[in-house]
Amino acid sequence: MYDEELERAMLYYLIFEKKETEGLKVNIDDFFNVRNMQIYKAIEELKQSREEINLISIKNKIEGKDTEILQYISKIAESRFGTSLEYTYKEIKRLSKKRQALKTNKEFLEKINNTNFTEDIEITIEKEIKQLRDINQEEEKEKTFKQIVLETDELIEEKLKQGTKYKNRYFTGIFDLDKATNGLHEQELTIIGARPGTGKTTLALKIAYNIAIENIKVGIISLEMSETQLVQKMIARLARVDSNKIRDGMLTDTEKVAVTEASMKIYDLPFFINTKAKNIQDIETYARRLKNKEDLGLLIIDYIQLIKSINKTNSREQEVAEITRTLKLLSLELKIPIIGLCQLNRNAARNKPILADLRESGAIEQDADNVIFLYKKEENTEPKNIEDIVIDLQKQRAGPLTETVVRFNKQISEFTNLVRR
Repeated sequence: MYDEELERAMLYYLIFEKKETEGLKVNIDDFFNVRNMQIYKAIEELKQSREEINLISIKNKIEGKDTEILQYISKIAESRFGTSLEYTYKEIKRLSKKRQALKTNKEFLEKINNTNFTEDIEITIEKEIKQLRDINQEEEKEKTFKQIVLETDELIEEKLKQGTKYKNRYFTGIFDLDKATNGLHEQELTIIGARPGTGKTTLALKIAYNIAIENIKVGIISLEMSETQLVQKMIARLARVDSNKIRDGMLTDTEKVAVTEASMKIYDLPFFINTKAKNIQDIETYARRLKNKEDLGLLIIDYIQLIKSINKTNSREQEVAEITRTLKLLSLELKIPIIGLCQLNRNAARNKPILADLRESGAIEQDADNVIFLYKKEENTEPKNIEDIVIDLQKQRAGPLTETVVRFNKQISEFTNLVRR
């Protein structure tokens, strides 16, 4: 499933028409013939070392019989065969993708037919879909360190050019928190920990809304609330109407108008809510599917201690460790931020929370890039409808820590910044 003449024609363009081939995503897997692969590898090595690319320099990079190699390379100079660069490149990539797709499918079939196969079949299928998408997108499989440095420099330069105009689309809406973190970031796992009734779900939904209005697809997995309960909290916040009154249908005419307007505001937002996923395998499958089909940009999970695993473990601590590690790896692979809500130990109700108060596993602290705690500013007080809550950033891999106080209105499910700095 390859064309020898087309491969030689592609090498001709790479050697003799360098400027015309700049920007083309050619890689070694686009060649099937071993000798052609050797020549392409030699061309890449000469590029990296900034040496001149010609028949002799290529020959010197290839081990073997010099005469035979030189004769073969000399044929390339005559290998244009009247084909255009556009046609040659298109056909080379088409055949390459065909070989890669067949290889991927063969490995998939071998895996699921293996008697020792234990992985969840839906996760395996989503991985297969991603591999096939990656083939079609012509992504570079491996980057050299030099390429990574150049890409990083370009990113920094772009941000410098934008200056104060640069805007991260992942801002949480909590001013002091965003000042310390510059918002959420792709490939990071953020844990929000709190005792019950302190507003961790409300904060997560506020963040979700701020990001969704930037047209970023947001997935919400809730193991605690129904779809309608989550949407009611969103509507209550935007309408500034008591959520209990919405639930009971006891609204004034003015409140009815506010609720209708709030519903219209969120109607077209790119939210995806799942309340059926109960184990980490379901969550992984759902996240991969959303990424494949909808280009998922943020995943929120409420909350981690309710997640189970279908894999056998010796203890709950090991199970939670598997769960948090899976979430971290998902954030890396899917290139999205993931927020995991977390319940804190009872001790945190009496004192300022510390990282050790994360329930059931130290792996939560270890795998998280950021850990944020919520707790009441006034200790040992009776529950109130409006309270001051401390948002305490106790871990950030890439930046400073901070504390800020916000006002939590339970009735309308809203956090309000007290002072903008």
